[in-house]
Amino acid sequence: MKKYNKTSLLLTLFLALGLTSCDKDFDEINTSPNNPTEISVDLELGYMQRAFVNRINDYFLTGEAADAWVQHLSKPVYNDADRYFPRLGSIDNLWIVMYTQVINEAQDMYALAEAEDNRAVQGVALVMEALAFQTLADAFGDVPVFEANQGGAIPFPAYNTQAEAYGEVLSLLTRANALLDGTGEISAKQDLMYGGNISKWKKLAASVKFRAMMRISDTPQFNAGELQALVNSGNLITNPADDAFIAFQTENAPNANPYYGIVQGGRQGEWCMGEALVDFMVNTGDPRLAVYANPLDDGTYRGKPAGYINPGSAGYAPGTVSEVGDAYLAADARVYVLSAAHINLLLAEAASKGYIGGSAAGYFQAGIDASLIINGLAAGSFNPAFTGYQSIAEQLWVSTYMQGIESWNEWRRSDVPSLTLAVDPQAGVNAVPTRYTYPNSEKSLNSANLAAAVANQGPDALTTKVDWDRY
Repeated sequence: MKKYNKTSLLLTLFLALGLTSCDKDFDEINTSPNNPTEISVDLELGYMQRAFVNRINDYFLTGEAADAWVQHLSKPVYNDADRYFPRLGSIDNLWIVMYTQVINEAQDMYALAEAEDNRAVQGVALVMEALAFQTLADAFGDVPVFEANQGGAIPFPAYNTQAEAYGEVLSLLTRANALLDGTGEISAKQDLMYGGNISKWKKLAASVKFRAMMRISDTPQFNAGELQALVNSGNLITNPADDAFIAFQTENAPNANPYYGIVQGGRQGEWCMGEALVDFMVNTGDPRLAVYANPLDDGTYRGKPAGYINPGSAGYAPGTVSEVGDAYLAADARVYVLSAAHINLLLAEAASKGYIGGSAAGYFQAGIDASLIINGLAAGSFNPAFTGYQSIAEQLWVSTYMQGIESWNEWRRSDVPSLTLAVDPQAGVNAVPTRYTYPNSEKSLNSANLAAAVANQGPDALTTKVDWDRY
């Protein structure tokens, strides 16, 4: 953790101004009510929340790559990433933002809150740090954790295995849960997700931990007893009222839904629905399709298969395929971090595998209902058949539509549904990508430690599987 940070610097400047002044009654005469002399310990919270959701929902990073790779979306033009040529700059930015704008800020905020004995803000800082480290581990595999963000003390951090990264994520969330005990205070105006509601942050901490544990449920790290303890706590997000999201309110970046940039640029035609998702939802009579996608002029829905060097000549030009639904491109569309739909479906999986008690079928329908609700539809208006794990994995794939890289995470873990390789893929990529390649900045600045990570994990390739995906 850095000893000095931006907020500390501001405090130092304020102090210096006070010490160098000797004018009589200066404080009384020159104090402006609009310029506070005390800095809130959670001043950085809104900044890091926005940075996190904007990056994992970037339409170049996610919309062209992860969302397209699980065939939720596709590209009828400019479709290199759809053919497994992702934008390397977007991948670099994911790495940079998670470390500098989320993890670093969270560590700074934790230190400030600790000095003020504000347990609530300390807990929130640990949740944000855990979210960022899990995102990095899921996307890349082995990543720096214990030596990360040490500044000049350790300029070239060693990489930790993904298992070690997950161990730290779980530890951070356990500590967060203990700190979020109702004491302390979170400024409502700084908290873009929960408006300062400590009890909801406690549910998010428990739910992120539950999701993380399910992600490693096939690995030696898994402990089913901890899952049941989380269920027994009553602190999981099982009601959409507790969903973690940012509701954007303006049309100006960075305060608008990241995907609204497509609309602002008049680029809706550059994205369309993936054929696999559209066909699955049509075949199951899923009413969410009318929200997920815009129909063609004849009222039908048509998706595009992944790939093609020239989609137009293959019959998939813009206008011949369904575009992303207007609700998901609106400036004020909610951008989710974690939803009750996701957690209920994970509970269904855990129950079906005997990890926890309860009705798998009941959790399954609760997950469907929660997804219907956040899409403006009535609970109970869709009742897909529950057929065990296959149906759960299918609905995890469907219900995480446009939720960052979570659909890619869940698909990699389950391999459900079976997806076909993109047409005309990048040479040498013979499977749907299962990770992002390491950033160019690491290759040039931290090459020795990166080489050790590659030696442990496998080639720095799109198709190398991360640790939890190997089991």
